[in-house]
Amino acid sequence: MSRRNTCRLLGVAALAAAPLGATATRVTGVDVLTRWQHERMARLGASEALGHSNATLVRQMLATPASPYSEPVEELGFTNEVDWAETLDRIPGGPLSSSDALEVMRWDLGMTRARPGVDITIKSGYRDDFAAASAIKADIDPDIFWHVLDLTGYSHSAKGATYAVGLQILRRQLAEETDADRRATLSIDPDVFARAMRARNIDEVTAYDLNYLSTLVQHRLLHWKVGERASTGLRALPVAYRIARVAAAYRDLQGYTTAYPCQRDATPVATYIGSDGSDPPLCFVAATDRAVHRWYLDEYRRQARRVTPQHESGLARFAGFAGAILALVDIVGMLEIVEAVIADDLLTAEAITSPDAEFAAERADLLSCRIPE
Repeated sequence: MSRRNTCRLLGVAALAAAPLGATATRVTGVDVLTRWQHERMARLGASEALGHSNATLVRQMLATPASPYSEPVEELGFTNEVDWAETLDRIPGGPLSSSDALEVMRWDLGMTRARPGVDITIKSGYRDDFAAASAIKADIDPDIFWHVLDLTGYSHSAKGATYAVGLQILRRQLAEETDADRRATLSIDPDVFARAMRARNIDEVTAYDLNYLSTLVQHRLLHWKVGERASTGLRALPVAYRIARVAAAYRDLQGYTTAYPCQRDATPVATYIGSDGSDPPLCFVAATDRAVHRWYLDEYRRQARRVTPQHESGLARFAGFAGAILALVDIVGMLEIVEAVIADDLLTAEAITSPDAEFAAERADLLSCRIPE
């Protein structure tokens, strides 16, 4: 083990012994955000209830929204409104305490971190506790994690992260649906998983298998199973944050030519400045999922420039299918998409007017126009 990793592991051990509270949540089976927006729209109408944006809500809930390491705001004004009390009482799978409901919202909106021994319990198989924390929060098994990195290398690890998540989703489907007829009905293909995990290089992964995994990830980005329990026992992250966390774990494993961006206690090295005057590298475990997601979008586009037209190989196919996912990853967490669905349901139930429903739909259309057909 390198001296750098030894020092970091000692720091993590000290963290684990300290009486620090984790920010991860084990509350599952509930969708607080959707229910809260439902209550607000039913009482106020869409145009008044939605007189805010995703960014506005983030500014309310984070102490320093511009910082990738922001602490959450503990006392939130909207928790004193009648809609919040109605949400806690009426939420399917509830009732919930206000603190549990806020934990769920922070988790789903990407406002939590992945500090080893604080937020995430480390398990073996990842070789590095800082990278492990991100991979474990993303709920990626070690064999899938390493196999995808072997196929793509660090140069294309941001794209590879999408397929690691796709393979993990497929593995879970196979575990949950053991009946062959049921798998066929749901279009769950065990051969895709077997072939992809058996491949020795990216050229051996077929176009069919890449397309299957790409489509599976795209479907989950659009139809996330809100409130699902991860294999860790924690609440599952939204898929786009899972992808970003896997990519961050790969980046940490790649190493840094300059100072490592985290201290031993999983706090950022705030004094480090890039040699070109740019922002310092993120300390991923100390950063919120939202911040890691923003980094991922930039990193994906940077790596995409490495695939040139002369790449007539599995890498070119791989890059093409991975690219179809990016537009969906880019709109993660946009409340406007959820709100349009709620408004449509309320209109059907005659709980809001048609103009209110149209207002919500127009907001969503401005964002969803980027979704590939």
